[in-house]
Amino acid sequence: MERKGVTNPMSMWLSLLFFGIPTVLFTLSIYVGMPYLGFRGVNPIVNYTVTLMGPVILLFFASFAAFKLEGHPMNWKTVRKRFRLNTLNKKEWGWVLGLSLFMLLGNVIFMPTQNWLLSNVSLAIPDFLPSTLDPRITVSGLPPEFASEPMASIIFFQLFFMFFNIFGEELWWRGYILPRQELAHGKHTWLIHGLLWTLFHSFWWWNLLVLLPGALAAAFVAQKLKNTTILILAHLLVNSLGGVIVMLINS
Repeated sequence: MERKGVTNPMSMWLSLLFFGIPTVLFTLSIYVGMPYLGFRGVNPIVNYTVTLMGPVILLFFASFAAFKLEGHPMNWKTVRKRFRLNTLNKKEWGWVLGLSLFMLLGNVIFMPTQNWLLSNVSLAIPDFLPSTLDPRITVSGLPPEFASEPMASIIFFQLFFMFFNIFGEELWWRGYILPRQELAHGKHTWLIHGLLWTLFHSFWWWNLLVLLPGALAAAFVAQKLKNTTILILAHLLVNSLGGVIVMLINS
């Protein structure tokens, strides 16, 4: 007889814990680990692999650890069902494009809030941030800290980071946590989830209002259609096209 796992409701306190731990981990990794490795003279790609990629790699594997703790058998059929990794029909491809467009336009429209927060919040921007995260630096091509790195290393880092960033986040947030939140919070889950996912990016506090509309939209679509694949593809499109748009604007 096949063993069946149990997905339990996630209370608000558990939601705060399951969002809060990755938030603290990511913040410490960037604000403590990154300058420490930089001070030690660690190669920038190695530094960013550890401090930027490390936390999302942990999210990726934490998703499967949590999956196993629920008692599910580790096979593709069960993984797909639990994480809602469904194939897309034509209508759902439209949702992918629509959500991606909404998130990209939202980023552009709400970008002025970044300067507003920087002007009104008394928090200093540390000098050790990567140029792609630092709002004081305009990047129109290759990040300056990667200028002397072999192109193969840069491409490897970007592809590896994109994979774990997208799959680590989507499997953890939309695949594992959201279904549990739905059992506890019903139709209001997307609002709670979207707000908490926005706050997860507190290490990037000057961008929170830019991220908020897209985070709410992503949570709404994920709950409405119950298909994490849509979010994976939208996340991929936004991350890829967003970087291109920023470079075009700054060029």
